Amino acid sequence: MNLKQIEKIVEQGESTIVEFKKSTGLLHAAFNSICAFLNGDGGIVLIGVTDSGKIIGQEVSDKTYQEIANEISKLEQSAQAQISINYVTVVDKNKVIVIKVKSGPHKPYTYDGRPFHRVQSTSQKMPQHRYEQLIVERGQLNHSWEERIADGYKLDDLDYEEIYKTVADAVRENRMPASMQREDVTEILNRLDLMSDDKLKRAAIVLYSKQESIGFNQCMVKMARFKGTNKLGDFIDNQQIQGNAFHLLSEVDAFFRRHLPIASFFKTDQFKRIDKPTLPVIAVREALINAICHRDYSDSGTDISVAIFDDKVEIWNSGSLPSTISIRDLKYKHESVLRNKLTANVFYVRGLIEKWGIGTNRMIDLCKKDGIPEPKFEERTGGLAVIFKFKEPIGGSVNKLLAKPELNLRQETILEIIKKYKLINIKQISSELTEQVPNRTIQADLAKLKAMGLINCKGKGRAIVWVLLD
Repeated sequence: MNLKQIEKIVEQGESTIVEFKKSTGLLHAAFNSICAFLNGDGGIVLIGVTDSGKIIGQEVSDKTYQEIANEISKLEQSAQAQISINYVTVVDKNKVIVIKVKSGPHKPYTYDGRPFHRVQSTSQKMPQHRYEQLIVERGQLNHSWEERIADGYKLDDLDYEEIYKTVADAVRENRMPASMQREDVTEILNRLDLMSDDKLKRAAIVLYSKQESIGFNQCMVKMARFKGTNKLGDFIDNQQIQGNAFHLLSEVDAFFRRHLPIASFFKTDQFKRIDKPTLPVIAVREALINAICHRDYSDSGTDISVAIFDDKVEIWNSGSLPSTISIRDLKYKHESVLRNKLTANVFYVRGLIEKWGIGTNRMIDLCKKDGIPEPKFEERTGGLAVIFKFKEPIGGSVNKLLAKPELNLRQETILEIIKKYKLINIKQISSELTEQVPNRTIQADLAKLKAMGLINCKGKGRAIVWVLLD
């Protein structure tokens, strides 16, 4: 690297992959960042550049080399191969020390016994749950959180009805033989790998625990409908639900039905009112199932959260993306990397998800098909958020559609009659109806349909006829 290349880097300022240090007097802090880069996407540390971006360099002596070598020795040996150092002359004897760091293949790495990670343009001590997550990915632990034995739980703590529903769904999806419907609960759980040596695994509790038996704080969803476009608005509804995965799925479905607006409209070739949610239900449901299957259950201090605002829906779950997948990858075909394989497998055999990493692609396709913005994916506060934007904010045209009066069967029949005859008077409409209806009732129906912009009248007095509007 030469001085011009350094100047270009400095022009961009500090970031998630660039760190400035004035001198080797800040060498300890510099190596905190080097450790964070190893645990992230790599980066560059420039020693001899001020916080404001002024390139000043520093004198480099044998003592400088020794100090740097000493700090490198505090990193794990496998990390040292990911680091390269260059000394670029600035002026006279002053040099900028350029330390390039590649993303390490064996995360998590520690410096002086501590792991660090990058948060925006700062390096911070890595939270314990993130460290454990990386340990699991690295393969240093034999079992993930869900695979460990659920101490203190027994079969009576499980919802047998939900277990048998799983078998019925799996048989229907051809993902389990029909003979499993004759097996007892123990055999079913063993087939799903939810037991070990006659003891329940934690995944069995997540999936099937009875309401009164569940003890894991992780098995919870917080749901809120906010007034406005952010969490500073008042609550319209605020709930906290604990239960097994399928109970949570059912409760959130009900929450969406209560709060997602329904757009009502009529097609020109038919008169039965069509009710359509402003977001594709399957896409939102897919995001929720992903949150249940991919959340970091080792973090007991967080929940899945569902927030509905005037302009969007946000679903957040704890647990960052695996190190092999980026936010950008979610928009394209990518490999499926499962954090909770046992939990995801049960959703798979029930036909609720596919195994091939297409969940996010399916959400995007469904939103495009409905003509709404594609969902946005964000990593924040140690988790992943999926954001669905409404085509129009609640309170706009959606609410106007909701405000339309509903049509009863007689009014829908009147529309069909007008469509059939093109021009028709009230006497003819009355004769076409299968039941006897007073003229004043028909007149009220026609007035309602006119107010809705579906029909109009021509003529005056007894010569009035009714026509259909496009």
